[in-house]
Amino acid sequence: MPTIRSQILEVIRDAYPETFEGLGTSKPLGESIFSGRTPHPNEVLNLFVQQKLTSALPMAYYMATRRGLNSLMDRRLPRNATLPLEILQSAMGGLMRLRELELNETHDLIFEQTGSRPCSASNCPSRAPTGPAALAAYHQVFDRIVGSSQLGTKVLQVPEFYEDLDGELRCIGPGICSGCVERWESKHAELRKKAWASLPGVFGLKDCCPSSLLSWTLTTGTLQRVLGGVGISGRLL
Repeated sequence: MPTIRSQILEVIRDAYPETFEGLGTSKPLGESIFSGRTPHPNEVLNLFVQQKLTSALPMAYYMATRRGLNSLMDRRLPRNATLPLEILQSAMGGLMRLRELELNETHDLIFEQTGSRPCSASNCPSRAPTGPAALAAYHQVFDRIVGSSQLGTKVLQVPEFYEDLDGELRCIGPGICSGCVERWESKHAELRKKAWASLPGVFGLKDCCPSSLLSWTLTTGTLQRVLGGVGISGRLL
């Protein structure tokens, strides 16, 4: 029995890593490791809290929140996937803070050339970072990375800065050179590390202890800015 338990825990640690280095780009993470019916991430989060799998809780919270509020609060979910009030409060507060971090930091890393030393590539729009061509390209890249999270968050996911156009890989921002893309990739890696380090704090997990789940209060303005006008006002719950 101890051997079976250790094997199960090892699988869980691999899918819900305790360190940033555990976020491999090719291995399955989260609920995808379960065989048969794939559980809702809320269901996994409930289970980990009940079983006090504290080291896996930051990642479990992230997996539950990345789908957004509609997934967290879906009234059609079975009972075991319905989050208790304290867990729901903590998950929603964490989502707000991660979403805000994702929006602000992604905007800064893409638009940071504005007003600074321009790109040296002769045909890159970033040579004139405040010009219309550069700003249009920057907005397209920003919208693709942040907008694709559908009011959830993909802040720990490696973004795709390139797309396949007739067999040729090109930046999703028209004309942007590979040097600028490499700079964005490097900066986004730093953002992912920052977001990972923030998980226990944003979800109110003091020392990753489920008994210390904290609620989070947000103003209407912050909710609308971070979640794009979701119709919730005042205190979350």
